[in-house]
Amino acid sequence: MTRMDETKRAWDEVGEGFVKLGRMISERYQKLSEEPASPPSAREEGVTDAIRRATDELDRAFTSLGDTLRDDGAREHVRMTGRKLSDALKVTFTEVGEEVRRTVAGRRSPGSSEPPPPPPPPPPTDSGTSA
Repeated sequence: MTRMDETKRAWDEVGEGFVKLGRMISERYQKLSEEPASPPSAREEGVTDAIRRATDELDRAFTSLGDTLRDDGAREHVRMTGRKLSDALKVTFTEVGEEVRRTVAGRRSPGSSEPPPPPPPPPPTDSGTSA
């Protein structure tokens, strides 16, 4: 397996993990949406009704997220997805590092395996004495 294949596989696993987590949250959200809503009163009109509906939707969204994260299976899935994300980042940075090393090595003068010498130190500065 090439490094590029390994990188693609690692990121595919991360994507699959987040897709599954999204489905878990979505399922809980759908279950909460199926609960009967309280009938609106005559006073709930216009802006008040819109605010209530938005608040209800946010409440359902955060409740479904919270319920999912409290679930042991979902927490383990989040841990595994986090590890996969870490692995994917590690593989990606390794690949980038190797590419940078190859590029830098290709820019060195032909026949020289030694890195260029460091630049000379700057000249000493006057330490506060005036002439």
